[in-house]
Amino acid sequence: MKSQILCLAFLLTAVVSARANKPNVVVVLTDDQGYGDLSCHGNPYVKTPNLDRLFQESIRFTDFHASSICTPTRSQLLTGIDAVRNGAYNFGYGKTSIFETIPNDDGRQRKVHLMPEYFKANGYVTGHFGKWHLGDHYPSRSIDRGFDTALTFPSASIWQSSNYWNNDGFDDYYYRDGKIENCTGYCNDLWFDETIRFIRQAHQSEQPFFVYLATSAMHTPLFAPEVYNQPYKDQPELTEQFYGMIANFDMNFGRLDRFLEANGLKKSTIVTYMSDNGGTFGVQQFNAGMQGRKGSPLDGGHRVPCFLRWPDGIPNAGRDIHELVIVQDILPTLIDLCDLDDPWSDEIDGLNVAPTILQRSQDLSQRMSVVQFSTKRRGLNPYAVLWGKWRLMSDGKLYHLQDDPQQIHDIADEHAEIRDAMLAFYQDWKESVQPSLDKYTSIDIGYSGFERIDLTCFDWLELEGKGNPSQQYDIRQGMDMHGFWNLHVHEKGVYRFTARRWPREADSAITASLPPFVSEYAKQAGNILPPSLDEHHRWDDLSTGGIYPAGKAIDISNARCSIGESSTFKPVKQSDKSISFERKLETGKQRLQIDFLNREHQVQCGAYYVEIIKVK
Repeated sequence: MKSQILCLAFLLTAVVSARANKPNVVVVLTDDQGYGDLSCHGNPYVKTPNLDRLFQESIRFTDFHASSICTPTRSQLLTGIDAVRNGAYNFGYGKTSIFETIPNDDGRQRKVHLMPEYFKANGYVTGHFGKWHLGDHYPSRSIDRGFDTALTFPSASIWQSSNYWNNDGFDDYYYRDGKIENCTGYCNDLWFDETIRFIRQAHQSEQPFFVYLATSAMHTPLFAPEVYNQPYKDQPELTEQFYGMIANFDMNFGRLDRFLEANGLKKSTIVTYMSDNGGTFGVQQFNAGMQGRKGSPLDGGHRVPCFLRWPDGIPNAGRDIHELVIVQDILPTLIDLCDLDDPWSDEIDGLNVAPTILQRSQDLSQRMSVVQFSTKRRGLNPYAVLWGKWRLMSDGKLYHLQDDPQQIHDIADEHAEIRDAMLAFYQDWKESVQPSLDKYTSIDIGYSGFERIDLTCFDWLELEGKGNPSQQYDIRQGMDMHGFWNLHVHEKGVYRFTARRWPREADSAITASLPPFVSEYAKQAGNILPPSLDEHHRWDDLSTGGIYPAGKAIDISNARCSIGESSTFKPVKQSDKSISFERKLETGKQRLQIDFLNREHQVQCGAYYVEIIKVK
């Protein structure tokens, strides 16, 4: 009996020891920072001393590829599954949420698990701070997909239509664990503050931690505290602001790194740093010899920096890995490096490249991958097939990057066998993802625990009229854009739809104008001239000026609520801030569209904001 007790005690000690020895993990993902936007990659203009230090201490993947826009990279990173397969392959149009299930080859559905779920199943505490852009509503939010806690914001950037009105990066309103909160400070400082606080609590509780730190930098609006822009005043204005955001990020990364070291966590923590797509406002200055930028299928659109540091576990750091590695590889690689139990044994598209990192035998020479996504309401953008240094483009052109890094010389005719093999791979891949492309996307209402949902034009599936529904500035300018949402009703009953042109917090009448908004950045930069009312404004001039345009008054007399084939009309008075409709809905799929009309019943604009509650 005594020997059994001693044996049991030994086993328990071994389990506790194994848990204690599991590395902590911090995954840092920046936004819109290209491969060339670091001084350690040769950029002669921007200074990134803290990232340069990480570069020196890390494994560097020199041929690492993400998607060419933000959402697909994020979905691939967190699932290990190609974006077109996992459902989140567009920046909007209802295609930003990772499916809960995806179809197998035999047509049956299998559940999709995200990176934090693996860590949580292995005893880690999990925190998400910063950008999500993988669904703003239940069950797609980060707190629904494996994170214990999150401080985040909706959609792609802090000034977009789903965000709190007039967010500008300073003292904004964000969502903590699903509840709106007025936060103090500059946004990217805040993400790092929250990360450090979370790690401190986990360390004090002796719990291993997993952090997903996805900054809002360096996405528009290009607002950083003015002091960070000062060294770059000789650059074009947008580049100056962009480099200023990089400088702020670099400062904050150094602050996080010093915290880890001061608390004895640096050696036992895996830090992975990468960006979500190719460069934007710095590519004309320096693009590391590549052609292409964000949105392009050329390498400049999706080859991004990726460093991985783990002093306790990776020997011979400060070296390069030149093999083709893709963002989908990060999840299976971390599962191996952290020795995580995998409760699900999911089939994923990424490869475990831990053997290559640990200098064990691994042949990656035959792996191929597809970079494809969408910025369209329907269909996919042009693709690239990657195979070592070969690149096959959707127009049939073939490049070899070792001899032609700028992808100028098409050699498809000289290497027809390579072209044909890569094209066959793409055709097989496209057939395998088609069931996901055919899958219906919708927003859930009436589920157990449902109280209210706030829809915005950001999630319109189709668009008519002019304007960008993802942007508050086009809402301000009264663009005539309008569209619809797909709903999935879980419980039949009576639902109330409250439609607004201005969001609830703006507290303004549907027909009313609004004054311009002067951002904190504009105040610090000394900008005082509001945008002209006589021209249409976009992100570029609004980013440089920092003053949001005045909200336009619109002649609106009626509102129309269309659900399926049935429409209901209500008059709109000058004093009305919202218009409500009540409709009885059956379970299943429903299409919702609410438009504001003039006296001739012509659409003036859609209801940019709609609140839905279940009445009975």
